[in-house]
Amino acid sequence: MKRWFAGLGCVVALSSASSSWGAAPSHSATSALLVQQHLRMGQSLGSPTDGRLVGGSRLEEAPYLRVLPAYSAADARWGLGSLVGLVDRSARAVRKQFPDAILSVGHLSKHGGGDIDRHASHESGRDADLSFYIRSQTHHPLYSDHMVSFRGDGTAPSWPGAFFDDARNWALVSSIVQEARARVTYIFVAAPLRARLLAYAAHIGASPAIRNRAAELMVQPHGSLPHDDHFHVRIGCPSGMTGCIELPRAKASSAVAHHDKASQKGASGRGGPAPSAVASHVATHAAVHPPTHAPAHPPEPAAPVEPLAPPPPDLADEAPPPPTSAAVLATPFDDVDGPAESSTSHGRVDIQ
Repeated sequence: MKRWFAGLGCVVALSSASSSWGAAPSHSATSALLVQQHLRMGQSLGSPTDGRLVGGSRLEEAPYLRVLPAYSAADARWGLGSLVGLVDRSARAVRKQFPDAILSVGHLSKHGGGDIDRHASHESGRDADLSFYIRSQTHHPLYSDHMVSFRGDGTAPSWPGAFFDDARNWALVSSIVQEARARVTYIFVAAPLRARLLAYAAHIGASPAIRNRAAELMVQPHGSLPHDDHFHVRIGCPSGMTGCIELPRAKASSAVAHHDKASQKGASGRGGPAPSAVASHVATHAAVHPPTHAPAHPPEPAAPVEPLAPPPPDLADEAPPPPTSAAVLATPFDDVDGPAESSTSHGRVDIQ
């Protein structure tokens, strides 16, 4: 690695010298500029499930973007510059439409990539977990300390009075699928919520091209939890980035490693899924996450317009939320993507 950086320095120095002499850009100068560009954006080596990240960018909080408190300690906020830029631009796009919108973000990758505790992917800087936008019945934004699961009717089993925010979540998906600077390959999300979003998009008259693109990218992953509490966005390998492997690859003895790690955590009381749950999950997780190939058929048409079910009474607006408890921050994680739902408090905040 040191030798690689030293060689890169020589190439950049030669490129600078050529420019100062007024010479026309050479092939080596063009190559050096490409290398510099990749250094600024980082380098994804290996696959999402067995890889690492060289360089890269750190996702910073902003008035329109926050890191979920339950995820902040790990500092898993690193990714390729194109991924970090995608998340930031998408959050800003939603904020432009809805001035009170704040995107809540879970894990990306660690600095340097590699294993992330309780994840099977997120290793090479190309994955990001984006929590759903949540609203009250009066359309005020609601925020939780961690991710919240939703049914297909838009209600949250563990949070009466909280609803899946169709408008803001569609604005987020719409921005992601129109991204031009990063090649988005998947938006993992539960099938009932995918159908709900496509129905909402048709209801408001969204562009058929955008709806079809969203229908193509949104998919419920195979062999893992359904992703009913967040969007998992994955981008493809950037053009010309050697060493980047597009599709996930299972590590040798990965099933045993995941099982042992989860069992140790459960036994030590530091959180983590029950060993039996992990064993069941790993047994069905041969493909790890996405389908083994890109969609082979043309994008399916957007879902037909159907009236959305009316929300139940808004209990969240009738009483203040309970205080955050230590149990929330210790919520167990599954070994793929994030915290499992808990019946305890969510540290809810209603920003009006």
